[in-house]
Amino acid sequence: NHRLFFYGLWLLLGLIQSGITELQDDEAYYWVYSKFMDWGYFDHPPMTAILVKMGYAIFPNELGVRLFPLLLNLFSLVIIEKLIDKKNSFLFYVIVLSVAVLQISGFVAVPDIPLIFFTALFFLCYKNFIRSFSLLHTFLLGLSVALLLYSKYHAVLIVFFVLLSNVKLF
Repeated sequence: NHRLFFYGLWLLLGLIQSGITELQDDEAYYWVYSKFMDWGYFDHPPMTAILVKMGYAIFPNELGVRLFPLLLNLFSLVIIEKLIDKKNSFLFYVIVLSVAVLQISGFVAVPDIPLIFFTALFFLCYKNFIRSFSLLHTFLLGLSVALLLYSKYHAVLIVFFVLLSNVKLF
């Protein structure tokens, strides 16, 4: 199965990079945040600190700091592939591999990784909500918005422009 091979290889390479690469300055900054948990910080919401704290509890090293951002990066790709209506898996893989930022920073513990993941999750929940106005879809959409806002303050723009694009939601 090409899908399992692609995502398995992506995960394996990310784990290797996460384990052998030293922490960058920003990652050390978020590691310190994870030691002093709060609902929000001056420059970032707490999601990155939460992810770092959870991973560091499992592996108290660089891999632990980067474990959950790496997994979120992987699941972001899975969700984005699921959001595409016309499926051409190999074209999707080529596009993903050609976007250097997905490869280079896909394992780094920074707020952009949860922002990308929860944005993809938000659009998946939004797509399901538009198809069927059920209580479950409404709850999942609200939950994805909350998690998105806890990832990075820029998430307000994503929610705002989606609301603006579909005025019937008001």
